[in-house]
Amino acid sequence: MNMTKAYILNCIIFVWVVGANAQVQLERQVISNMGTDQTGTSIGIFSTVGEMIVSTENTSNNIYTQGFQQDLTVDSTISFVFNATDASCIGRTNGFAVLDSIRGCKLPYTILWSNGAVGTFANNLAPGDYSVRITSDDGCESTLIEFTIGHIDNVDCRLDFFTGITPNGDGLNDQWNIKNIEAFASNTVTIFNRLGNKVWEGKDYDNVTVVWRGENLSGNDLPSDTYFYVVEFDGDIEKGWIELIR
Repeated sequence: MNMTKAYILNCIIFVWVVGANAQVQLERQVISNMGTDQTGTSIGIFSTVGEMIVSTENTSNNIYTQGFQQDLTVDSTISFVFNATDASCIGRTNGFAVLDSIRGCKLPYTILWSNGAVGTFANNLAPGDYSVRITSDDGCESTLIEFTIGHIDNVDCRLDFFTGITPNGDGLNDQWNIKNIEAFASNTVTIFNRLGNKVWEGKDYDNVTVVWRGENLSGNDLPSDTYFYVVEFDGDIEKGWIELIR
């Protein structure tokens, strides 16, 4: 029995017929949108469906997709979204500004902030006046954006540390409050005894849910004594002492 095998690429049949005394060629045709396997007494047809290869080319102003030729004209001006956030309170330099959804002209973009920062984000901004400009590879420039960083809260947010607590349950001075600590949301407070052993630690200290009331790491009351604190926040460290009196 002579057997003919046919293979389909992208649904088009290409047929080779092998026989001892004869050769027959089938016309090209679409069988289906899926692979198939058909056999008879003298011929077998085996087909598969392969992925189409779509080529996309681009120039500085247009993008061409094979088979579509869709022109995408690049804007000749630079557009973007700008947002700025003030410093949290007086004494902080945590204001920031960000550029987003930058479009137009030719990549890459050069972004220069008046404080010397580069890229889409400028942080650690103290209250004051700033500006930013975007320049593209083909010389386009955005409008100079001028902005001012102020304060979210016009209060002094320098930390003040009290040097004593009396946790006796009378509702007065029962816990160690750190004034303005809420302005430094990411912080770590560690309490040590005279021997330098850590007796208590709290992350994100806020004077409410995370606050030292004279207990140790196990939650048991510490005895009256002098203790020492280390407060870490925004890369800074404050150290001092606390007198605990029961």
